Amino acid sequence: MPQAGTVVLGSPAPRAGANTPPIGRFAVDTRDLPAAIRFDVWRAFWEPVVHVSTPRAGTTGFRGQAELRRLGRHVLLKFQADAADYRRARSEGLRDGLDHWLLALRLAEADGQPEELLLGALSHGFGLRKLGGHWCGVLIQPENLPQLAPVFASGRALALSSPAARMLGGMLPRIVASADEISAEDAPRLEAALSSMLSACLMGLETRPASTRQQLEAARRARVIALVDAALGEAELSPAMLVKRSGISRSELYRCFAPIGGIARVIQQRRLRQAYRDLMRADGPASVSRIGEAVGFYDPSSFTRAFRREFGCTPSEVLTRRQFQSTEVAPGLAAALSA
Repeated sequence: MPQAGTVVLGSPAPRAGANTPPIGRFAVDTRDLPAAIRFDVWRAFWEPVVHVSTPRAGTTGFRGQAELRRLGRHVLLKFQADAADYRRARSEGLRDGLDHWLLALRLAEADGQPEELLLGALSHGFGLRKLGGHWCGVLIQPENLPQLAPVFASGRALALSSPAARMLGGMLPRIVASADEISAEDAPRLEAALSSMLSACLMGLETRPASTRQQLEAARRARVIALVDAALGEAELSPAMLVKRSGISRSELYRCFAPIGGIARVIQQRRLRQAYRDLMRADGPASVSRIGEAVGFYDPSSFTRAFRREFGCTPSEVLTRRQFQSTEVAPGLAAALSA
């Protein structure tokens, strides 16, 4: 376990008999820090993805513990803290390219039983006032479970009244509590199990289940997006190439992606978001042109123009931010989501 008051990026010791190390871990614990700086450390863990402020007149003595664990493409969350305000503007999703969905369960202080289900999305923005207590949850990449888009269409808090919600409330805390035991070798299988559980339980929250046609289109979108991600650096990446590799007709491809801006838009957006992540990586290439080429932009001017339109800043400006990232203390939420 890390010392209290530290922010940790890395992996704990492997389990006995495991051949591969456990999944990445990001944690913060303010309890043993000097009282005057506790809230600053807590806020730094969530910035710049989520902005944290305190509803109280002072911040001295703020107590907070949080842990993020990667499970494949999901990020598991444990959180226990004094009350604070958490805010994210919708416009920030365009700048940082993070669009994860958030599912969180509030747990009773007395016995740890789930009491409330909170749903939200980084791309939609949110404002949560006086949020504190004990929570667990998962951050989900939308392209991994596209059939759940209607569930996260708007932020909301739900009582655990339906059988599906109660089932989710019973299983998710156990999965999160077992994160220390998950190795990289186990992660793909357990990620698939978690995805199936989330899909089964959350689809039950919808009053109007998706039609067979909608489910088919969602599955096709997920398959095509996986092909796009695997070919970001290929100059020939195009709708025509995706038709050939996916086995989906051209008309069906365009129909599937029309609701989310079209397939050409999706290709460019995913190229740009990968470029943003590479620019921010402390161990990433130090050349803007190399990063652009790695995701299919072979003309630096075109790369810069497209990047500015998407994020409101140039690739060089993002690259410059690296120098402000400490090499001693790892970032928290941003690093967990961008990996």
